[in-house]
Amino acid sequence: MPAPVQPDDRFSRMFEEAGAHYAAGAVEQLAVYERHQPLGGDWLLSDEASTLRIGEVTVHQSPLGSLGFDGSWLWAWANEPTHPPGSPRLTLANWLREFGERNQIYEFVTPRLELAGFPDPGLAARRLALVSLGALGTRGFASLPLGSGARAFVLVDDADVPEATFDGGLALSGLLDRALSLFPYDPRLTVAGYLRRHGFATHEPSDGRHVYGERDGSTVAVRFTEDDLVAAVSYGARPGPQSARTVPE
Repeated sequence: MPAPVQPDDRFSRMFEEAGAHYAAGAVEQLAVYERHQPLGGDWLLSDEASTLRIGEVTVHQSPLGSLGFDGSWLWAWANEPTHPPGSPRLTLANWLREFGERNQIYEFVTPRLELAGFPDPGLAARRLALVSLGALGTRGFASLPLGSGARAFVLVDDADVPEATFDGGLALSGLLDRALSLFPYDPRLTVAGYLRRHGFATHEPSDGRHVYGERDGSTVAVRFTEDDLVAAVSYGARPGPQSARTVPE
């Protein structure tokens, strides 16, 4: 297991790499969920029934973790008084911990994370939830206010929530910008991870300035500046030479 990252105002390299891989797909899917079950208003969370009701919409949920008023993050699998070990509702949380063990992601195997040293502990918790959503392939997550400033985070694993579909239009450029603002670790991995999520075979030429994706006769091309910013996104460009890329499994 990698040692804890110091100082405590940033995540580990392995977490950031996983975040880069899953970021765009997770941001896209979260937006779909939030349209299906708009946040705000009256809500009811039931651990026993594994449901979350917001307004008139009820979805199936699984516990992910909680952010305390002191900035500490506690994974659901480590919160034994609330979620006893062996509870069926911990299936996804336990899978995520095993995913962390396989890929040596310190954050996913450490019961409690101290996020108070981060510039924005709430944003740090949201980043944890986004990578969890991406790794698990769930349909969304929700953050719910509890007493004393704490928040509960749950994964929405409900098949009635639509799954995001690929949009090769102008929306793709904005999506990549939002994902990279949250996970800037490796922009090319972010693009490749997103395209693979939607079934594209990805190719990267040796110049390091492009990522191409091919699927069903269609091609997406993303060009980067020397500063690793997205310069252009096009649909239907010729693919470049293939190169291998390692991502978490």
